[in-house]
Amino acid sequence: SQVERVAISLPKKLVHRIEELRDRMDLNRSKFYQKALKAYLEEFPGEEDKKLAQLYQEIHQTDQELLRHFGQHSYKHLPPYQR
Repeated sequence: SQVERVAISLPKKLVHRIEELRDRMDLNRSKFYQKALKAYLEEFPGEEDKKLAQLYQEIHQTDQELLRHFGQHSYKHLPPYQR
């Protein structure tokens, strides 16, 4: 099965606040906790996200180096196009 049951203990005040919000959102408990935990986990990048961020940084640095080297030869410095 793709679903696993989890039992947790929470302070009563927190449960009360959760139940009020859950009712306003018209969500069952499982859906509410799924949404809340997913939103919380998105705050912390996974290993794959870290690798992508590093790759994008390297691409940006390479782009900057290429621009410094070839910028003077860019299309902006070509004569106007004549038909």
